[in-house]
Amino acid sequence: MTYKYILFSLLSLGSALSVAQTLTFEKKDYKQLDVYDTWEASPFRSKLLKGNFAVVKNHLKQVESDLGLAPNASNKILAVQRSRFGSNTFGVRVDLKEPFELTPQTRYLHVMVHRPYSGRVMVVGLGKRTDRAGQSPSTEQFWALSTGNVGANRWHDVVLPIKGNGGIEIYSLVVVPDCESPHHYTEDKVCYIDNIEVNDNPRPKFVYGFYALNFDKNQRYVQGDRCLQAISLTSASGGEQRINLPSTPYVMYNDMTAQAFCARAGETVTANFAYKGGWMHGYVYLDRENDGRFNVAMKSDHTPEEGSDVMTYSYYGTNESGHNSAGTALTGAARNVLNPPAFTIPADMPPGYYRLRYVVDWNSMDPAGSIGGENSIVRHRGAIADVRLNIHGDFCNVNDANRNGAVLSAQGEDLVKYQTPFGKPFTIRMVPSEGFEYAGILVKYGYNLSGDSIVHDNLQWQIQRFDRALFDENHQFTIPAEYMVGDVEIEGLFIEEGTYVTPSK
Repeated sequence: MTYKYILFSLLSLGSALSVAQTLTFEKKDYKQLDVYDTWEASPFRSKLLKGNFAVVKNHLKQVESDLGLAPNASNKILAVQRSRFGSNTFGVRVDLKEPFELTPQTRYLHVMVHRPYSGRVMVVGLGKRTDRAGQSPSTEQFWALSTGNVGANRWHDVVLPIKGNGGIEIYSLVVVPDCESPHHYTEDKVCYIDNIEVNDNPRPKFVYGFYALNFDKNQRYVQGDRCLQAISLTSASGGEQRINLPSTPYVMYNDMTAQAFCARAGETVTANFAYKGGWMHGYVYLDRENDGRFNVAMKSDHTPEEGSDVMTYSYYGTNESGHNSAGTALTGAARNVLNPPAFTIPADMPPGYYRLRYVVDWNSMDPAGSIGGENSIVRHRGAIADVRLNIHGDFCNVNDANRNGAVLSAQGEDLVKYQTPFGKPFTIRMVPSEGFEYAGILVKYGYNLSGDSIVHDNLQWQIQRFDRALFDENHQFTIPAEYMVGDVEIEGLFIEEGTYVTPSK
């Protein structure tokens, strides 16, 4: 399953960079092509071998069903044969018609890649310093490597942060579509490249999978001095709800969506992070539309747009000064604050399960984690944890779904749109029809009970079985509070009289 980011417009780098920052290969918008290997003893460097590359007709225009569109519908693409005789940094060299400057400000290099196997992608920038007249324009000036694996057999918009000290002109880009050891390959396969762009947007044009991350889901901390240990949500209706994160080992991303916090629409809640480490900021996002992505629309004054999925944050602005989500100005040491202000669950949200994301990062509003060079979430050892949020009313709607008997309330009431307090134990009584007995019940609980159990990677409902051995002599059983959440459907397991077998212990 997939969601798409909104496509972005290119930001101008100035007239000297206008050609270099967009390469589509629809026409000859490059100077020339070749192969390149950073390995000095490479047979491609000594010209003992000649690389295979060409601009070819795009035969990979297929529509991705989970995107609902063709991620790359251009007419031409650049093909390069990945040679087993090159190093792991063997790639195709694209010489630019005009150089661009590698600035101290982090910018983002986008390159679309289609490869036959998964792995990392790398781009090497070749150029020279303007204050070194004798330096070769083919000197390696930057190496940018993707932080996670790029999937196989479909287009990906790989985004790599690049920066320098200024005064560096980049004349060529070497795209290494497969930055892995070639020793285990048994044949040379072809990779495809397209749409190379340099701009200020760190987000890919499209992302496969709901609730994207800008790093590998299994990413471990590069050092053990920082880690997210727990998340919590406190509300008047639910009190303090806390989830401790797995610790063997601590990892940067935790999918805790098997569990859920509870809150009411319109209720003010407080989110907290138990984080080992300092000088980091906390952000909380709620997928209000339940569409599988977090909409992060920000105004120029660093405040969220109306309807944004950003619920609260402890700091956002420049590296020197900014504000939290309550509008409090923060400068200097006051920026060192992790737990954000309380926030209000939007009053117009209907009951249901929603994705709630906790992010520990440094001054970044990207729900997938910052990827900006020195400020990347991996470098700073931040964290992301996802959990479901059960937005509920005061009551559960209870129905029975039975033949050959009935499930009633303890008071003998029919369970047809029956209402009982949310999150409270509920006692039922079994009444088999003549000639039948019961083996237990199935309790289906959650939301959208007649629909799919998983929507946009969010669990909607579950089923729990309770055996007859748990019922008392009056054929009554109290369903625990943890199953009385949302809508509840109770199915009596009515069987022919005399056929029930007590389960062995």
